[in-house]
Amino acid sequence: MDILFGIPAVEILQEQHRQEEQLLEARVPRIVAKDRGNPFQCLSDEEFIDRYRLSKDATIDLIEEVRPRANVDRMGRGCGIPLHLKMLVTLRYLATGNFLLTIADNLDMSKASAGKCVREVAHLISYLAPTYIQFPRPEEAHHVAQRFYDIAGMPGVIGCVDGTHIPIQSPGGDDVEMYRCRKGFYSLNVQGICDSDLMFTSIVASWPGSVHDARVFENSNECYNLEQGNYNGLYLLGDSGYPCREYLLTPLLTPRNEKERNYNISHAKTRNCVERAFGVLKRRFACLSIPLRTKLTNSKQIVMACVVLHNIAVSKKIELIDDEVLPQEDIEMGDVEFEQVVGGNRVRDRIVQRWF
Repeated sequence: MDILFGIPAVEILQEQHRQEEQLLEARVPRIVAKDRGNPFQCLSDEEFIDRYRLSKDATIDLIEEVRPRANVDRMGRGCGIPLHLKMLVTLRYLATGNFLLTIADNLDMSKASAGKCVREVAHLISYLAPTYIQFPRPEEAHHVAQRFYDIAGMPGVIGCVDGTHIPIQSPGGDDVEMYRCRKGFYSLNVQGICDSDLMFTSIVASWPGSVHDARVFENSNECYNLEQGNYNGLYLLGDSGYPCREYLLTPLLTPRNEKERNYNISHAKTRNCVERAFGVLKRRFACLSIPLRTKLTNSKQIVMACVVLHNIAVSKKIELIDDEVLPQEDIEMGDVEFEQVVGGNRVRDRIVQRWF
């Protein structure tokens, strides 16, 4: 029978088939093939941050920011490596600290090309340091001090200073032992000053590991500016390895009364910002926790690039997937001049009596 209620049987079957396909499409989402070679497409936002430490938007913005200074020449024969791929190679290396050969194999390029990418992009990012690493100006300092005061009641603080050792491979040469730190390995003694948001406002990454923290600070621009009196009534906080000065407050080694104990507690809680900042920096960029297998000049640029990227992540509120803070470093005593200690002690005693 070809006709059923005046409708051809073939049309009835076709209509039923269309309805079944519509129901199936409604229940099962359409699968779209992703380009596995493009992390911006195949990775979710959380997966991208976990692998590259920046969000997709932040990475794209960074690529466009460094593009004017990027090298447009071809790297060897054939087609040049696009800038976005150079950026991904570098971010992956900084985030993991893996061998360049491993990263090169994952992205289907040679080890030599991966090394060139890291060197070029690290240089481009470190060039942005004046933009992203800025010590507060005198007119901004009181706002910064208020945020520090809210932590534990420590007045007039515009930053916390400390040093950390970044392990490197042996640099070779006649001065190789200058880079051996007190813990027995080759390193850079990197000084950092941070604010209450764990953002670095100053970084010095040029001193060998054997140099004392106090000497690094004495030769820094921030020490010079503070000595000129541009920040009267404002201070940095440092540990016992620094001399106590009019602009650098250290803890009391032997507190004698309740006021001095309260000062030490407030000092420790406030200065903990710089310990946490270095811990988050090394957790975010694992290459800084293992010996950098690069030339000395490149290692210094890599450290600076990591700090720039850290500040970008903090400013854009990009959280770590696993925010594990590394242990604090040992405190060591420094050699100080008696006149400087007396002046610093007077300022510290005045703060203890007035505020605690």
